[in-house]
Amino acid sequence: MGIQQMTGVTLERLVAALESTHADVRDRIPDAMVIAEHLDQTGDELIGHVVATARAQGVSWSEIGTRMGVSKQAAQQRLAKAAEVELEPLSPEQGFTRFTIEARNVLTAAHEAARGRREPYVTTSRIAVAAGIESAGARLPDPGGDPQDLVPYDNTAQQALMRAFEIAIADGAQMVDVPHLVEALR
Repeated sequence: MGIQQMTGVTLERLVAALESTHADVRDRIPDAMVIAEHLDQTGDELIGHVVATARAQGVSWSEIGTRMGVSKQAAQQRLAKAAEVELEPLSPEQGFTRFTIEARNVLTAAHEAARGRREPYVTTSRIAVAAGIESAGARLPDPGGDPQDLVPYDNTAQQALMRAFEIAIADGAQMVDVPHLVEALR
């Protein structure tokens, strides 16, 4: 999807809006400057929000700089203050968007393993094995059944994911991380 499709903002639309507001081109100049300033500020806010979210999910300044095409130091100098913006309080209603990349990788690995083995559910044992707790492998369900694209979490796994949120909130964390998942599995 192109940027214009995502935002709906095009030069043609901006010009048309100015032309419909002011018949005299000279009167369009101040409004064009206000619009340009607003777009600059909104763009900075967008970048700041995305970087703050990336930092909260554990993305390094080096990777952020690489993705921006600048050095780690340049990214930090430009965006460190924006990255300190607090996210809204952690809540289970926010779902997997508030799991760190590492925690999501654990859950993805658990799901893929359950799907590959045609297990009926993603269980706490499956999540534990994906998190590196090998002793949980003895409690895995038997493979078989019909293949599923999306393997649901069983009730116990759903409860563990809710507990992971509770543990992260109690820790004052901004995101649910792997240690929160592991503690919730106990």
